[in-house]
Amino acid sequence: MSARSKPFQAATVRAATVALSGGNPLRRFLVADEVGLGKTVVARDTLAALASTARKFTVYYITSGLKVADQNKVELLRFLEKDEAKDALSVIDRVGLIPFEEKRKGKLRLYAFTPTTSFSSSQRLYGGKAVERAFIKLLLDELYPGLTAAFPEGYVEYGATSGWRWACEEAQGKFDNVSALFKAAYGRALRAEFGKPARENILHAIDTSKHGQSLGRMRKALAQAALDSAPPDLVIFDEFQCYRELLNAGADNPLARQLLAGTDGGTPPPILLLSATPYRFYAERWESGAGAAPHVEFFEIIEFLGGSAVRAEAESQFRRFGDLLHLIGHLPPDSRTAAIEEAQALKHHLEALLTPLMSRTERPVSDHAGEPAPPSVRIEPHDLDVYRHFTDHVSPKLAGSAIAYWLSVPLPAQALGDRYQISRDIDFPATRSVPRLGVTNCFKPPKEGWGSAKLRALNGLVPTEALALPWVLPSLTWWAPSGPWAKVTQSPKMLIFSRFRATPQSLAALVSLEVERKCVAKSNLPYAAAWKKRHLNPKPNQGPTLALFHPSPFLIRAVDPLDVKGKAAIKQIRARARQQIIQALPPSIAPEAPNARSNRRRKPAWAILAAIERAQKAPLAREFAAVQKNWGRVAPKDATLQTLLKQRQEAEAITWLSRWEMDALVDMALGAPGVVTGRALYRHLPELFDYQEQHFARLVRFCWTRLRTYLDRPVFWSILPGDDATQKYQSACVDGCLEAVLDEHFWLRKSKVNPDGLIEDLSAALAANVGTFGFKGAKKKDKIRIRCHAAVPFGGTETETHRQDHDVNEPPPARSEEIRSAFNTPFWPHVLATTSVGQEGLDFHSWCDRLGHWDLCSSPVDLEQREGRVQRFGGLTVRQPLARKLGEQALAQARGQASSPWDIIARDADKAFADDKTGLSPWWAMKGAELKRHLFALPQSRDIDRFAKLRTQRLLYRLALGQPDQEDLVDLLTHHDVETTRSLQALTLDLSAFSRQKHRDE
Repeated sequence: MSARSKPFQAATVRAATVALSGGNPLRRFLVADEVGLGKTVVARDTLAALASTARKFTVYYITSGLKVADQNKVELLRFLEKDEAKDALSVIDRVGLIPFEEKRKGKLRLYAFTPTTSFSSSQRLYGGKAVERAFIKLLLDELYPGLTAAFPEGYVEYGATSGWRWACEEAQGKFDNVSALFKAAYGRALRAEFGKPARENILHAIDTSKHGQSLGRMRKALAQAALDSAPPDLVIFDEFQCYRELLNAGADNPLARQLLAGTDGGTPPPILLLSATPYRFYAERWESGAGAAPHVEFFEIIEFLGGSAVRAEAESQFRRFGDLLHLIGHLPPDSRTAAIEEAQALKHHLEALLTPLMSRTERPVSDHAGEPAPPSVRIEPHDLDVYRHFTDHVSPKLAGSAIAYWLSVPLPAQALGDRYQISRDIDFPATRSVPRLGVTNCFKPPKEGWGSAKLRALNGLVPTEALALPWVLPSLTWWAPSGPWAKVTQSPKMLIFSRFRATPQSLAALVSLEVERKCVAKSNLPYAAAWKKRHLNPKPNQGPTLALFHPSPFLIRAVDPLDVKGKAAIKQIRARARQQIIQALPPSIAPEAPNARSNRRRKPAWAILAAIERAQKAPLAREFAAVQKNWGRVAPKDATLQTLLKQRQEAEAITWLSRWEMDALVDMALGAPGVVTGRALYRHLPELFDYQEQHFARLVRFCWTRLRTYLDRPVFWSILPGDDATQKYQSACVDGCLEAVLDEHFWLRKSKVNPDGLIEDLSAALAANVGTFGFKGAKKKDKIRIRCHAAVPFGGTETETHRQDHDVNEPPPARSEEIRSAFNTPFWPHVLATTSVGQEGLDFHSWCDRLGHWDLCSSPVDLEQREGRVQRFGGLTVRQPLARKLGEQALAQARGQASSPWDIIARDADKAFADDKTGLSPWWAMKGAELKRHLFALPQSRDIDRFAKLRTQRLLYRLALGQPDQEDLVDLLTHHDVETTRSLQALTLDLSAFSRQKHRDE
């Protein structure tokens, strides 16, 4: 796996390049690949192809939010060398500020904008940045002397105070270098915006409109002039369905209109559209009622891409295609042949009409024929007690919806609270037969549980013992897992979708509470105090703690656990590690004691390691000093850490090792978290020990400030076997194959992050803080706050999280993006619960291959969107079968090379499994790459039948593309036998550029 485009992406790049170079007269192209298929990679290579022959090339990349823009603009420039990409990427975030940037280096320039800040219509105007307003003032003073003197006092400052002076100085510096052509362009833009005479009309606008609106119009004129001076050679609209109105810009948005059509008399720029959902693929009846026509979006996009004539032809052909599908649905099986043949011919005609304008690659849809039926969720009598207690106290007007809340939200009377109308201002009385969470019973739940059948089912699917582990097992283990990991039969990572926003919070809190109850609860320990105990904080004379998290360059380089024959047992790996250490020892240190009496010596392992590192000869003679210097900078004000480092510095020199000391070195080499992390990183970053760079310094900081604090949680301390910290964590790293886990994670992240950024990438993910969810207490204003950690809620929730394990002055709890990043590591959280709302474009696939439908969605498109969060490029679903097929061979080839087995698997996988008709194998789909689905359905529930129907509809819903009655048509077509369903599937339009190319080549 690499950042290079795969064959299906390369085919899309070729089609897009042809269209944008004039193959499509309008020079527009849509990449509508399904979620997770790498549209940004396609955009990157299309940009590279178009820019390759140009002397100067300017790109406008436009997307709905700065967060997405910040992420993807770097990806778009990955085809350039690092320094070239840095020069090409502008920091300007709005069109009007283009005149402010330094003279560009190189031929390529990429600007990342959002519609709101750069292309707002007249209804969305505001004052902008202070430096922007100061610059406008200078332009107005030159174009219309004395004009700004007539402005109301403080008008241009617009509330700016202490920063206004800096803004004026900055603006003046830029203004001195502005060309006369730009000033003239701004004058024209002002006259176009305000009309003639501009001076009088500007003053009139200031007197008669809101302050921000008149300033916003001046900013629009500034952007207009900037667009004239730096017109784009390519415009990329990413996720444009979020700002579709921009494509139909009218007179109220002249800047957007100019962006689409070009400067008066000029040629419109090529436009590349990116979206997995550019139009409504499937609309239910309620979406098509009251005169609405969701299918029209599809034809509007066709018109934008190809013009009105192409739209008219497409509408005509889709009408006939729809008539044929209805006919096929009503005809008996033996009378359908002619209609199917005509429909097949129309399908090919439509593909030929549309593929010059767009490409959409889709995953092959499985019928799940071999998938077992979802297990039912058993209801217990006390579940019904919870239901009756809830419904008896809600308003009779809302009682009809009470069952839906009860089925979804654990402890609904306490979890919903005043945020939901159904439970607002209601005090649900305590009843002996109904479970209730209280301050004193957090660690003592009722014997029957919390009265939620779905929660019990989840506990069965994801055992608490697995959730309590600090990391999950790798796809490719280097040796057999042992200890608590030996009992894990499948990864506890699961993504759960629910209907109500309260469900993820309640679910996550109660799952996390159960983990704490089983691991850290004591009869005399209050819940609030259970999270405060720490074991890895540095103390004087506690060298072993420092040694645990010290990424020793000596041990990292000396020992390679893969340098053994075959998939050896840990006993053989330990013996080989001993040999490797002996071979790497400095000449001044003998590997054995001089006599039996001396062999009884037991110097602390940290002191032994310090003595070895300090005794190394050239070219490593100065390395110890460099290492100490990097450690000293981690926390210069931490007196305890500085004392420990001084003890390392002053460790007594040695000339030999006892047997116990050698065993301790082997334990550290294979199990110390710092060494294991460093060696995993070293496989992907060979420059790790170039002390002129900051690679090792970042590693040290990560091990001490992130990894140590992450592992120092009461749950981990409780579940990991061992008598002390050294034994617990060194055994855990071996038992749980942590080095293999990190090697796989670093390899996976290399497709998104440069190797020198891997450790900071992981550090940012582990920074997500523990938060809480507040259940309603006995009194109206009481909140019972439960920590969320092993399981957490994500996005779209009215979360009330706050930190419990850190000082109140530290940063607030994790935001959604931080939680997503944390879930996409092998570490906590293991369960992520969310609603379906707002998840477009987000991925959760890195370490998760299990999807839970807590509440079933309503449409096949929603079902596909849910599964698309997990079934993505290089996800766990494909890595597991690749590891089974290629892992043993990769381990053998990696032997003695200090390289990652996953680099070898990636190379071999592209050769062995790339030849399939979709082009998606092996990194998106391959045999054995199955998503594990879990439906939390009650006995005799309609959800079981609805789930089966949704999966059948998913096979056929794409046939309804461009049809006005989509749900009715799909319902008509799904009432057939399996053979007919497969015949109908063959009529689905295939708009993939890869398929088109294969047909031409055959």
